[in-house]
Parts: sequence; structure tokens; C-alpha cells
Amino acid sequence: MSKSKSPTAAIGTLSGLPEDCPHTEDCGVRQLERLSTAFMVSARRWEMIVYPSLFAFIILAAYGFFLIYSLSKDAHAISEQMITMSRQMETISQNMVVIAQTMDAQNQTMADMALNVRGMNASINQMRYDMSIMNQSVSRPMSFMNSFMPW
Repeated sequence: MSKSKSPTAAIGTLSGLPEDCPHTEDCGVRQLERLSTAFMVSARRWEMIVYPSLFAFIILAAYGFFLIYSLSKDAHAISEQMITMSRQMETISQNMVVIAQTMDAQNQTMADMALNVRGMNASINQMRYDMSIMNQSVSRPMSFMNSFMPW
């Protein structure tokens, strides 16, 4: 067998035909050697493809795991916040019932105040009328008597 540096050169020089190998046992050894060399060349080619692909797959799988972990962590935080918010909404709804009752009481109080202000308005109007009558009753005699007074 000729020694060459590249395995593909060894494949090309040996054809495996019976005229290349004078002895039958040498022919089998040469063919096994060619098969071994061809397998090694093919394996190196596959190593150039498979190992970087495997490395990229491992990186992508780790990143996918990280994304799923982050998503589940965020979903858990959102669910806890929703529980807290539902408790706060229950408190707010109870407070709204109290506010509605207080507003009803205030509405009734305001209606009573409006009625009292109307009564005060009527009383003040009556007082204005009485003052007007009293002014007419007193002012005529007083103006006559003021003409006699020296000051």
C-alpha cells in the first residue's frame, strides 16, 4: 500500500480490483483499509456538521427552558397579584355599600335642610313685609313731627 498524507488519495489509488491485489488475503485487507479510510473521512465530515448542530441545539434548549421558566414565574406573580386585587376589590365593594348608605342619609338630610331653608325664606319674607308696614306707619307721623323739632 502506498503511503499518502490524505485519506482520499489512498482511496483513489486502490480500486480493489483483482489485478491490484495478487494475493486474495491482501485484497481483503486492502478493501477493509479502504472502507476504514472512507468511513473516517465520512465521520470527519459528519463531525463538522453534527457537533456544532448539537452545541446549537443545547444552547437553544437552555434558552427555551429559561423562557418557559420566566413565563411560569411571571404567570405565578400575576396570579398572586390577582388574588391580592380580588381581596382588595371585596373590601372596596363593602366600602361602597357603606358609602351608598351614607349618601342616602346625606340625601335625606339635604332634603330636610332644603325644606327648612324654604321655611326660613318664608319667615324672612314675612319679616320684610312687616318692616315695610311698620316703616309706612311710623315714617309719616315722624316726618310731620320732625318738622317741629329744632335739631
